[in-house]
Amino acid sequence: MPNKTIIFEDNAVLVVSKPRGLLTVAAKENKKQKNLLDELKGKYEEQRVRLRPVNRLDRDTSGLVIFAKTKEAFTNIMQKQRLDKIEKTYFAIVTGILKKKEGEIKIPLPSRENPKVKIPAKTEYSVLREFRIVKASLIEAKITSGKFHQIRKHFRILDNALLMDRDYMERSDYVKYQKIVPFRHFFLHSAEMDFTHPITGKKMHFRADLPEEFTEALKILK
Repeated sequence: MPNKTIIFEDNAVLVVSKPRGLLTVAAKENKKQKNLLDELKGKYEEQRVRLRPVNRLDRDTSGLVIFAKTKEAFTNIMQKQRLDKIEKTYFAIVTGILKKKEGEIKIPLPSRENPKVKIPAKTEYSVLREFRIVKASLIEAKITSGKFHQIRKHFRILDNALLMDRDYMERSDYVKYQKIVPFRHFFLHSAEMDFTHPITGKKMHFRADLPEEFTEALKILK
């Protein structure tokens, strides 16, 4: 597994590119799980800095994670996130060939805290490449809301679930693709992020290159 990469750091913010296969933080029911926060915080505890994750990525999602290094920075960034002021760009491999090559998915999603409550969510997408032999597509998705599993759920609703996403693919489709592709996990990468610095007010843009494993998967699908 590739090592985490620090993209940017100052006195208020730390931006890291997380590798696939690593949790952002440990799950509540298993604090001993290997995770990005634990790998980072030893160094910062020595400096008496408490890292606070602003966003979290699934274990099998790679890419940009922001940590606030002060309470003020955390509060300011979270306020911007609640106001949809942070734009995030992802790359993903999905099943099938999409009917529309670009569009918006504006379907409310259940709240993680209370599934009975639906929360507005919008995902803009465009198709970057089609793999017609294996029936899969590389897409770019832009979100500002960042609801729980938003991209995974939205493309499942379109019947174009992320390829090899065990949680959201139909079981029969998962078994079918097992015979076609050699990997057993989905590919979703948080590639770019735009937001205003919580202290300086400066416009910030960060980018994390596609992991080598993701690039190799695209070559295999081609």
